[in-house]
Amino acid sequence: MNERAVGWCGTLSDRVLGDRAIAFSREDVLAQSKLFAHRAALFYTPTVSIPGKFVSDGCLDITLPIVTPDWTEAIELRTPTTPRFWVDLIQRQTRMIRWHPFPKAKVSYTRYDYYTIRDDHFIAGTKALTDALKEKTSGRADGKHLYYFGAITDDGAAYIQSDFRQITIEHPGHARIRIEVEAM
Repeated sequence: MNERAVGWCGTLSDRVLGDRAIAFSREDVLAQSKLFAHRAALFYTPTVSIPGKFVSDGCLDITLPIVTPDWTEAIELRTPTTPRFWVDLIQRQTRMIRWHPFPKAKVSYTRYDYYTIRDDHFIAGTKALTDALKEKTSGRADGKHLYYFGAITDDGAAYIQSDFRQITIEHPGHARIRIEVEAM
């Protein structure tokens, strides 16, 4: 039997299809086996309902295997402009579902790509990634909170200081972005 095979019927992932904006109780979350495989169902579930072994803290230093989009890519390719896409990549790299946020943080982005892009395009292209780092958002029309990765409390100037660097590489297949989050 494959230990990594994931069942679907009756899981949190299955249940979220019936009510896309469902917040699961701590008991529901604790009862789910292989919780990490069902992390996409937890966007409406507060961090306090997530078992501690899936929530970490401290400085974050990760490298994601793609770069944030340039202006044209952001217009043409919708996926990199959604925080959920970046949350998933961050979760896969950290093996954590959530992070305890720094009240005030320094966030550094280092973009490794074959070409450098305009700074304003680089900064604008990190918007969804920055949102993914937030603890939660309440910007939905229905008033429900979405819970993102949670390394930063919020993305306002009172909460984060951002730093942006670009480094050119020899082959486009090695493009990536490094994100460092530390207390300010």
